[in-house]
Amino acid sequence: MSLSLLAFFAIVFMLVYMLRIARIGALVAFLLTGILSGPYVFDLFQLTDAWTFLGDIGIMFLWFIIGLEINMRRLWRMRRTIFGFGAAQVMTVVVIFFPLLFTLTPWTMLGCVMVSLLLAMSSTSIDMQLLTERNQLNTEMGRQTFSILLFQDLLSIPLLAMMPAFAGRGFSLGATAIDVLVISVALVLSVIVIGRFVMTPLFRLVSRLKSKEAFLLAVMLNIVIWAVLIDLMGLPAGLGAFLAGMLMSETIYRHQITAQISPYATLFLSFFFISLGMGLNLPLLGAGWYMVLGGVILLIAIKFFAVFMVARLRGVGIPDAMMTALILAQGGEFALLMLQTMKTSGINAISSGHEEILTAVIILSMMATPLLLCLYDYLCRRGKIVPHASRSLTDTDGMPRPEVIVCGFGRVGQI
Repeated sequence: MSLSLLAFFAIVFMLVYMLRIARIGALVAFLLTGILSGPYVFDLFQLTDAWTFLGDIGIMFLWFIIGLEINMRRLWRMRRTIFGFGAAQVMTVVVIFFPLLFTLTPWTMLGCVMVSLLLAMSSTSIDMQLLTERNQLNTEMGRQTFSILLFQDLLSIPLLAMMPAFAGRGFSLGATAIDVLVISVALVLSVIVIGRFVMTPLFRLVSRLKSKEAFLLAVMLNIVIWAVLIDLMGLPAGLGAFLAGMLMSETIYRHQITAQISPYATLFLSFFFISLGMGLNLPLLGAGWYMVLGGVILLIAIKFFAVFMVARLRGVGIPDAMMTALILAQGGEFALLMLQTMKTSGINAISSGHEEILTAVIILSMMATPLLLCLYDYLCRRGKIVPHASRSLTDTDGMPRPEVIVCGFGRVGQI
């Protein structure tokens, strides 16, 4: 056991170190760690109940972080870019993917719709990390990319609300649309009312204790309470964690919550992606390698084309349109999360073999994005394609440029 544990942490460290040098996200390193330490490579660990339990906690934290990013004030301030650019991108990808999936797969119509929507989602964690590292988050291109990612996060509400329709295996367009609309509107209204008038006073009481432990436990207790309540209502428990994140994003303590929960969320997220890698059926994927490779190429090509065309139609310049399309041309952790949630909930809308292939396609597309950006930079330097646009710091969402920035919430901020 001790040697297996030592080898496991050595693999984690080496992969994180090497991929960090290559400017590839740590999530990919955790996925590769799960594959290498799983039963099909080094066989250090089996996918036991303990790993599954840790992965389930990671799922809860991932839902919570996605919900924490959605703030109603921010959505209203950037509404035109979010609901214009973001909605157009998702709809274009779905319109392209749906007929392909419906023709080439034996899935139901609802299954094809759901998978098309999942493939339209990009990786928020990888894309935000890439924009930050390249110092492009505050450029016009960075804000447009962020707006699309924000719309995709917001889209997770109706997608989660569609899970009961998936579980029932029946599909009525009118009934499902009404259910999704009612649940989505109810969640948004609940967030506005409960977040501002209930959660803020509660966290104000906890903050008076001046105890980081008490504050952190209050956050975690909130996550568990909402997850249990939503689970008792017959909805996925992940929706409860997502709702808890949205509620806390409406409080004045959202930045402190993000700062304190971030290390623990990263830890449990790593367990989720490690368990996901352990669960990949490598012999099955090896037998269908041509499907996986073709799926990755098709996914990246379709999403690049769709985002580029939407950006150009909105008047975005060619360099910015290419960069936006390239950064968003991958699958995301939300799709992996939904596939895992469907599996744990016993929803068999698509076969397990197809689910494995789809998971591998999304993972490989996430790994390919930093490499494609490096290739793009190289071709720009050689003059083979259009050069980078100038990095404009003009605000596009109506926000005033700050003259003073205060960094730090605790002693540093007070000084």
